[in-house]
This record gives sequence, C-alpha cells and structure tokens, in this order.
Amino acid sequence: MTENDGQDRLFGPNPSGLDESPHGMMVLVIVGMIVGLLSGMFGIGGGTVIVPALVWLGLSQRHAAATSMLAIVPTSISGVISYAHNGNVDWVAAALLSNAQSCYARAELEMTGLAGVLDDVIISSEEKIRKSARDLYMLALDREFVTAKHALMVGNDEQNDIVGARTAGIDGVYFRTEISPADDPETSSYAVRSFTGADYEGLLDYVLNA
Repeated sequence: MTENDGQDRLFGPNPSGLDESPHGMMVLVIVGMIVGLLSGMFGIGGGTVIVPALVWLGLSQRHAAATSMLAIVPTSISGVISYAHNGNVDWVAAALLSNAQSCYARAELEMTGLAGVLDDVIISSEEKIRKSARDLYMLALDREFVTAKHALMVGNDEQNDIVGARTAGIDGVYFRTEISPADDPETSSYAVRSFTGADYEGLLDYVLNA
C-alpha cells in the first residue's frame, strides 16, 4: 500500500475530480485567462464559457458551477465600485403611492414627465389596497427591496400618508399644502419633520443631513 493509498482511505479521493498537479494548475490558469479574454471580447458571461471548460478539465458539474459563482463575487464588487465612482449607481429608489384612479394618475405622470423619473408607481385601485392600510406600505417595501428603517414617506395627508406609513415602521415627512385635508394640523406630531407647503429644498436638506 502506498502513502497516497492511505490518504485516499483516510480522506477519500479528490471530490472535485480536478488534476491538482503543477501541470493541471497551469492548464487551469491558462483556461481562465482564455475565458476572461473571450468574455471581454464578445460580451458573453464568463459562466457560459468557464463552466464547460472546468468540466472539460475534469471538474464535476456541481464543483464547476460553484467555482463559477464564486468567481462572480469579486468581479461584481469591483464593477459596482467602478460604476458608483462615476456616479452611475442609483442608490435611492423613488416610488409613488397614490389613492388616485389609475386612468387619471398614470396619464398625469406621463404628461408631467414624472413617469420616467420614478422607479415604481403603486396605485391603490390597481392593488385593491388603499392608503392608509399598512399592507400597501409593506407592498411598496417589498417591491423596492428596502426595509422600513431605510424608507421615508413624503405626503400631505397626515392620516393616509404619515400615520399610514408609521404603521409599517416607516418615518414620514409632512407637507402641509393647500390640498391637505382641511382638518389636518400645520405640523404633524407623527412625522419626523413637517414643512409648510411643498418645500422640496427643505426636504432635500433634511434627507442629506439626517
């Protein structure tokens, strides 16, 4: 019995099936470089090429797929950093929650140009849920993939916008405008900040310095 036979009995054979000799490692490096070159030249995903290549080198299908997914992590992180440095990453998602009728709300958004600015439009008549229902706010959080503590509701109706958002754990900023309900207060005790009128500059200052 050789020393390697004893190791195989103790630890089992290499489960990946990969040749770990110096020659095998050199072939693996060369294949990796070729895959990277092809991906860069033709714009195809590295996984499309590298998984078959790893299987060809002797790796099991499962190990090849896992290796490909692991390789995505550092390249994805570096890509996000690069795009963020150039200001090409949208860190803030803006969604509209409205109790208006869909046929009017969407036409007005198109007319004002806001349809292309918002990340999402959630209208109660389409979802069959009205503000101030907690479920509508939870739906918005789920759709935008954010948690309540990272969200902010801005509205001019204390009960529907501010109190409703609070039931879902979302902070609210209150705008007291001419179309706010007549019995709404000048400032809302339920809001983290209140403004007189649609003070968007004040809102931006608050968000940037909060």
